[in-house]
Amino acid sequence: MLNLFRVVLLSVILIVKTNHVAIAAENPENVIKQIFELAKEENLGKKTDVKNKLEALIDFDQMALNILGNEATKRNATQVKWFQKSIKEIITKSVYPEAPAFLNGVKITYRTTILDGNKATVPSVVSKKGEKTDVGYKLVLANDAWKVVDISIDDESWTKTISQSVQKTLNEKGWAGLESLLNKKLVSLNNTKK
Repeated sequence: MLNLFRVVLLSVILIVKTNHVAIAAENPENVIKQIFELAKEENLGKKTDVKNKLEALIDFDQMALNILGNEATKRNATQVKWFQKSIKEIITKSVYPEAPAFLNGVKITYRTTILDGNKATVPSVVSKKGEKTDVGYKLVLANDAWKVVDISIDDESWTKTISQSVQKTLNEKGWAGLESLLNKKLVSLNNTKK
């Protein structure tokens, strides 16, 4: 189970930004650097221009499909779109309020980027208050832009962890149970004042 540090770190990493999307096609590491720079913005959730730049660097739709797995082929287009939208909202509403404070005092050391065709992994060590964590960012190149599709913390994939929870809910409560769970989470996040 991820500890609180890892959960916050993972969430912050997903809330990303870019000042120069064109740079992203040249160097996946720059995407990650821009993610952290943008995530430092106060009131991130209320700044449309910053949000748009940030969200241009994350492929939330692919991330949600990866989380949903084979269940995506069993669902109609409306259900899949709802799931993608819900996952994006849960991530952004969870992370935007916490990102600036969390990133204060964080140091990131990047290792050599691993390129494999249209896929890239940017390994790093994230340090905060003496705690060091290995973090790998998975990106995919599409339309000449690198986009984040997964993050691994100490070799534990974020999308796989969420997928396991989703699959458990589907097995126990079916699609209606998953819808109920995610809708309750969104209501809770919408009612939280930060």
